[in-house]
Amino acid sequence: METVWLSDPAPTVPNGSYGAPHCAARGDVHGALFHPDAFSLWRVDGQLGHDAVLEWDGRHGDEAVFVVSGAIDCEGRRVGEGSTLIVEAGVSTTVHSAGPTRVVHFGPMALEAPVGGLLGAPAGDGRSVHIVRPEHASSIHFSGGDGATSVYFCDGTCPTCRITLFLYDGSVFADGYSGASHSHSQDEIIHVLDGELHFGPAIVTTGASIAVPRDVRYTFRTSGPFRYLDYRADVSTAVVAPGSDPVLETVASLTSLGGGGKG
Repeated sequence: METVWLSDPAPTVPNGSYGAPHCAARGDVHGALFHPDAFSLWRVDGQLGHDAVLEWDGRHGDEAVFVVSGAIDCEGRRVGEGSTLIVEAGVSTTVHSAGPTRVVHFGPMALEAPVGGLLGAPAGDGRSVHIVRPEHASSIHFSGGDGATSVYFCDGTCPTCRITLFLYDGSVFADGYSGASHSHSQDEIIHVLDGELHFGPAIVTTGASIAVPRDVRYTFRTSGPFRYLDYRADVSTAVVAPGSDPVLETVASLTSLGGGGKG
């Protein structure tokens, strides 16, 4: 497998810094930044204490904050466990923690929304923050010996952003899982919520992430159940068998190819 990068699990001892490149943090905040040199994406595994504050001034691309535990408040709305806050490019906003909270925060190094992707640039007017709760996300239930579920909080088709973030739930695989070799047309960061993923000799444990550049072919296996988040800055295509036609990775496209959609 070509070059990929692995993070360490988030430190258990608070380090006094949050670390997000384009977001200011105040109060009781701690985080572990994962950003390989020259890679287009970053991830922060963050811990927020009582009334911690995250603040965006508008100089950033599309960012996503997934709440692992606890809750955050943004513009009078609560973002609870298992939900995602999307802060679209160019939007200024402030988040307050509602007690001790664990988040996984993703973003691009670019300070604007992508413009040259498969679906073109998102609309410049009407950008905002939006909350995607699990019950309102779009789920794809895979059949044919898989049985896992991908919960899409965003799939790149939003009129005002191109961010892609989904949670792959492989908790049905009590005896482990072995995936097909494939590649994607966009850089991605995979963050393990539960279990561990084996990328050849590399093992990504719970709380750690792997950064995979676009067009790098890879596969992974597990020895038991697992869940992970997958983040990309723009909609992508996937190529499974070498030389086969690329598959557009939107909910509508993937559902039409055999996944059972819901939401």
